[in-house]
Amino acid sequence: MNDGVGTMRLLVAADSGVAAAVTEAVRRRLPRVDIEEVRTAAAGLTLLDDADADAGFDCVVSADDVGATDALEFLAAVRKRDAALPFLVVAGGDCEVTASDALDAGVTDYVRVRGPERYDEVAARVERTVAASGRRPVDPSLVYERVFEQILEGACLYDRDGRFILVSDLLAGLYGATPAELEGERSRLVETIREERPGDPYQRLLDGETDSLEGETELVTPDGESRILSYRFAPLRMAGEVVGVIGVSRDVTERQEREQKLKRAREEYQELIDGMNDTVWVIDIDSHILAVNETAVELLGYSRDELLSMTVHDIDAGLSDDEASALVTQMPTDGTQVFETVHRAKDGREIPVEISSSLVTYRGETVVLSVARDITTRKRYEAELREQNRLLETQRDELGVLNQVVRHDVRNDLQLVTAYAELLAEYVDDGDAREYVEIVRRRANHAVELTKTARDMAEMMSTRGVETKPVPLREVLDAEIASVRDMAPDANVAVDGEVPPVTVLADDMLGSVFRNLLMNAIQHTDEDEPTVDVSVTHAEREDRVVVRVADDGRGVPDERKDAIFAKDEKGLESRGTGLGLYLVQSLVEKYGGDVWVEDNDPSGSVFAVELRLVDGGQSDSDQSSPTRS
Repeated sequence: MNDGVGTMRLLVAADSGVAAAVTEAVRRRLPRVDIEEVRTAAAGLTLLDDADADAGFDCVVSADDVGATDALEFLAAVRKRDAALPFLVVAGGDCEVTASDALDAGVTDYVRVRGPERYDEVAARVERTVAASGRRPVDPSLVYERVFEQILEGACLYDRDGRFILVSDLLAGLYGATPAELEGERSRLVETIREERPGDPYQRLLDGETDSLEGETELVTPDGESRILSYRFAPLRMAGEVVGVIGVSRDVTERQEREQKLKRAREEYQELIDGMNDTVWVIDIDSHILAVNETAVELLGYSRDELLSMTVHDIDAGLSDDEASALVTQMPTDGTQVFETVHRAKDGREIPVEISSSLVTYRGETVVLSVARDITTRKRYEAELREQNRLLETQRDELGVLNQVVRHDVRNDLQLVTAYAELLAEYVDDGDAREYVEIVRRRANHAVELTKTARDMAEMMSTRGVETKPVPLREVLDAEIASVRDMAPDANVAVDGEVPPVTVLADDMLGSVFRNLLMNAIQHTDEDEPTVDVSVTHAEREDRVVVRVADDGRGVPDERKDAIFAKDEKGLESRGTGLGLYLVQSLVEKYGGDVWVEDNDPSGSVFAVELRLVDGGQSDSDQSSPTRS
């Protein structure tokens, strides 16, 4: 102090505009003040060095930039001269010195100024800073102000009428004002509480009828924004008399919004899992059931409260307690665990389920979320499928035995009959008798063909699927034509042109397709010497080839051209079984081809088989494949 009677001496280091604003505001608040203004930190340090002990400065107010020196550098230099000298920083809107940097460096106070009204706040801070430093006699009201200023909640002191006496910065900010602007104003919060709660609870505090008043309420701020405040009031007593009320409030709007969102999220989550057809379980690491959905309640027959008092061991009938516990404790941290088990309902029913589990966070704890799907129907289908597969395997085995009998035993006996019929014909001179022998031979040959067809049918039926491969067309077709010529020497089987050397997509049973078409052409004619013409041409699609087998028989009416390929369908007055053409169509469709019947000119039928070519139809010399006749 320069005169010992309370005059404050202040050093203001700033440009002329800031210095003038600080000086004007301080003089309005503190009439007894001596102010020195400087423009640079160097000038300020000179004044501090020249000041004697009795006329020293009580406080330094510095802009964030003082000439070529920033405020923190200025602070460091001041502290070397007087470690206890209060140092207040006034920061502009674009200040690079932040509050945290300044406070970390040791400034006494920091005020950011964005308008002229904030300089009044600077003046108030100067007064409080000097008072707290002990350089002037302490005014008790300033001590209270300083305490309120440091409280991190919205704190204030009300008079008996509910007017502000002291206000913390945090609470003033809620109202969009400075503490000085609120002093003497009525509190919106007090008025709101008096309106909402019966019996004037504020007056009861003043009358000593209650020691505290607390709760939450909605407050509309001067800018029209609605906020939720949590408050607590207590009476301020001096000399046994209530002179006012201390109020502490906190803005809990965001907290309440978070709680409401969390509540809505939980409700939506519950609605979501309750709407699922699968049962949903939340389980802790000790296997206790923490939450379930409505489907679990309905499916198992327990109430929700019953389930929430149980563990997974109480409902799991498919796993031992150790196995179930191990699945819970050994859950992968970054994946899903899928397994099957059985759940036991309250009435004893056992329900097979497939469970998909993963780790999630539930109410702050790591738990297991499990979704269990009822797989009763699937299990039944699987059992039926296993039984069907077993029956199919049995039928396949029995079919194999039948094929063995037909292929070897019956066919061998029929071939002996054919051979002996041909020998017998040499010893029979009578014309009628020779005709009978010839009928026996033809029927025996036909029966041999039937054994081949039966064999091919059995092989096709015993095959689960078909894997096509390149097959040389000319080699297979020539072999079957030669075989038919041997079996039916009276038939005239001719090839129109030359069979192209191409490969087609088929398998080892392609020969059965041509053999059945050739035998069908010979059997369905009234001629003693039937004529069969075979031709091979490229189809309209470049990747296909068409093999045609034409006969001079009775033909096929238009209404039967599609039905003739059906199983058990026989031609008019046919001597066949109807299986040959069915086998043809079945095999060709497996090869990805097509088969149909056309009219021959002037009479008879043409059976056409369309097959897929391999890579545009490469020649037989480039492909080789085993064939069968």
